[in-house]
Amino acid sequence: MPQSSTSHVPPQNIEAEESVLGAMLVAEPALTRVIDEVKLNAADFYLDRHRAIFEAAHDLYAASKPVDELSVSEALTQRNMIETAGGKHYVSELAAKVPAAGNAKHYAEIVQQNSLLRRLLGAGQEIQGWVNDRDGEPRELSERAEKLLFEVAHKEQASDFRLLSEILHDEIDRLEKLSTGELEMTGTPSGFRDIDAITGGFQPGNLIIVAARPAMGKCQSAQSLVYDPSTGARRRVDSLYRAFQEGKDVWVGSLGPDLKMVPAKVAAIASNGRKPVFRLTTRLGRWTEATSNHPVLTSTGWQELGDLTPGTRVAVPRWLPGPTTSRDLPDREVVLLAALIADGSIGGTTPFYCYGPNSGVVATIEKSAGEYGVRLQPPRDEARGGSYLSAGPGSTSNPVTQMLRHHGLMGLRSAEKFVPDAVFGLGDEQLARFLGVMYACDGHVYCSDRLAQIGYTTISERLARDMQHLLLRLGIVATIRTLKRPVYDGTGKVAREVRITSQESLRRFCEVISVPGKEEAQARVLARLDEAPRSTNTDTLPPEIWDDVLLAKGDRVWAAVSELTGRPRKHNWHVGKRSRSRGLVAELAEATSSATLEELSDSDIWWDEVVSVEYAGEEETYDLDVPGLRNFVADDVIVHNSALVANIAENVAVKRNKPVAFFSLEMSEVELAQRFIACRARISGDKLRKGQVSPRDWPKVVRACNELEEAPLWFDDSSDLGILDLRAKARRLHAQEQERGGLGLIILDYMQLMRSDDSRANRVEQVGQISRGLKILARELEVPVVAISQLSRAPEQRTPPKPQLSDLRESGQIEQDADVVAFLYRADYYRDPDEEPDGLADLIIAKHRNGPIGTRSLVFLDRFPKFADYSGRDAPIEQPAGEGPPLEDAAAAGPDF
Repeated sequence: MPQSSTSHVPPQNIEAEESVLGAMLVAEPALTRVIDEVKLNAADFYLDRHRAIFEAAHDLYAASKPVDELSVSEALTQRNMIETAGGKHYVSELAAKVPAAGNAKHYAEIVQQNSLLRRLLGAGQEIQGWVNDRDGEPRELSERAEKLLFEVAHKEQASDFRLLSEILHDEIDRLEKLSTGELEMTGTPSGFRDIDAITGGFQPGNLIIVAARPAMGKCQSAQSLVYDPSTGARRRVDSLYRAFQEGKDVWVGSLGPDLKMVPAKVAAIASNGRKPVFRLTTRLGRWTEATSNHPVLTSTGWQELGDLTPGTRVAVPRWLPGPTTSRDLPDREVVLLAALIADGSIGGTTPFYCYGPNSGVVATIEKSAGEYGVRLQPPRDEARGGSYLSAGPGSTSNPVTQMLRHHGLMGLRSAEKFVPDAVFGLGDEQLARFLGVMYACDGHVYCSDRLAQIGYTTISERLARDMQHLLLRLGIVATIRTLKRPVYDGTGKVAREVRITSQESLRRFCEVISVPGKEEAQARVLARLDEAPRSTNTDTLPPEIWDDVLLAKGDRVWAAVSELTGRPRKHNWHVGKRSRSRGLVAELAEATSSATLEELSDSDIWWDEVVSVEYAGEEETYDLDVPGLRNFVADDVIVHNSALVANIAENVAVKRNKPVAFFSLEMSEVELAQRFIACRARISGDKLRKGQVSPRDWPKVVRACNELEEAPLWFDDSSDLGILDLRAKARRLHAQEQERGGLGLIILDYMQLMRSDDSRANRVEQVGQISRGLKILARELEVPVVAISQLSRAPEQRTPPKPQLSDLRESGQIEQDADVVAFLYRADYYRDPDEEPDGLADLIIAKHRNGPIGTRSLVFLDRFPKFADYSGRDAPIEQPAGEGPPLEDAAAAGPDF
């Protein structure tokens, strides 16, 4: 039997659409009814022309401008949308097609209902496509279809009025349950006894702000030089802070999870005031200054700078990613800059280039000078080796002198010289050209049967550091060493040598940098490296590598491993005793097929050695926050960024079995999981991350994992999250968890890292919009939202430096929107290092819209780290490490801020 085919027009009502738009054009009250009450939007219209007209009218209304036929036509014309809208005559016709402007709300509801029908139709067609294509298992398709229909149906609607009698009925019922013990408290418990006594738990629909100074004082000195991979520049931290305050993007070099250096965008920079700083100096001659509690990556994990001792192995980059947008300079400028920085006398009025009779680079210098229109003119005193770069008699200006002034070099003495900013932005090829001329002028390439080394000598400490950094850009690791004898007898001036000795760096130098006049010496170095065995006593991995080697070896005997690497079966590996070279670890990686050893042997880390940590005085300090990777390169050393995470979620999800949505813009989901396990098991998080869990602690880890596995705790570690994204995700998860009563808590860490959905607004306005969006979300879902916020540096100007409401950073709107504002204050953070810490922290409830304010003490357990209830002035609730099972009270489940 033949079937007839009928073409269906999607649900729509053109007359209702025309009536809505006409009413908006002729009656101002219609705007409120349509936009604010019905919440009609442009996507609800069937015809494109009607969408364009509605958008123009909506935007005029939002900007508090008149909405009429003329204004809307003009707005469409300015947008080049007037023809799409049907022309001015069509807009005029709409104003005359209104049956009754007072019925605008009814017309809008008709348009909205047809829009919903079209969305349902589209969803049905999409589901039909999945079924026809067999795009998944039936259960999976059913779940996807349910989710899609839910998204279509749950369009945000305006709330209706409720009679006071209805509200009172519900409230009396709730209070009765509280009085009879059916309910513990009115809100979601925080897990802290004293805090819950004040707040009654976190109330549904409330926005709770928990604020503290970023990183609890882990700061970098203002003069620290941070590498910018977007430009190649080395920028002081204080200049980065100013740039960030101006709304500019700030990029840093960061160590990725695969141990490779990558560019990373900074999410926040905070000024932390003047603090005592300490200088960390390494065997390579690198140094950086930071507060004593600033973490540095060591062979046993992140350790505070103040805890480092001489001999500790620390991670520094062996290579840095080049600028994403390099700048070119004329070759003549690159050559003369290098020559005059290395061997020039530029303190007078005319540049003078010093060289000896056997110089192999003079011809290159002379050619570049000629391209500037100057010549090499020997001095009258023939005993003075070298020549002036002269523009000739009668010339009014010297272009080489002008070039040096442009780069800030002219007039400098030898001890004051440095590499100008423009050179740091060069691409690899021109950078190699610059370094080649520098080494041709004031460097050496030495090779004998026993030794090969390449060095550059200068009396300028800044220039030595600049040279070391430029070599690092090309993957060449050099050591700065101070020569023993003074440059001039009777003076304190000393020379510093930038020396390259490791096999890999020597080879890299000779392959990518051509030194004019020293090419033969470079060829001898390469020939010697080809003949020499692959070994080194400088580029080694720490002894801790043996743990990974033994794991990779597995059940094999060492004799078998020796054979696999081409060694005698009785080869002595000195297991667990000696540091092993990268080359040897690479051999072991290949022999054991170990991805871990391969990653370690091929990493971008050079394991340097601490020489000293010394007090360097007081400096302005700053915090940098790099989400996800949580580290950056300062002074060519890998340092940790700040971290402040609220972990109230553990108590809500684990003990109360209430779903928690945790949005972390700072920590990855893996890091959060590790933190939760460590806190729950009450073991060191650092040992857990490195796999150094003792047999006695393993049962705790297993039990913690089992408890957490059953917890309805949801993580979202999106580093680029806007308030609209967050609200949409929270809505979906809230609906998904309806079997458990919906979400019990939403946590955001932290507000200042969120992306604004309005790029045109200033930062204060953006943070205000984020704050308001969070409050709307709390009210909409009737779920408490806990948001972490940073404080300004204002508390540091007071004694004692306790925070107050005016210290909330970047927006007073936060205080206005919040129902509860709590500040975290640790006196130990500000205490003199010689004083005994009391281990306490105050949580100051400075605002409580519906209850009392006050201060409650907590115990800071820095071993884990976490906070726990304080049972009294004499006896904090705490358990000695490693004794007995984890505490089964609020102290064991307390938050980790």
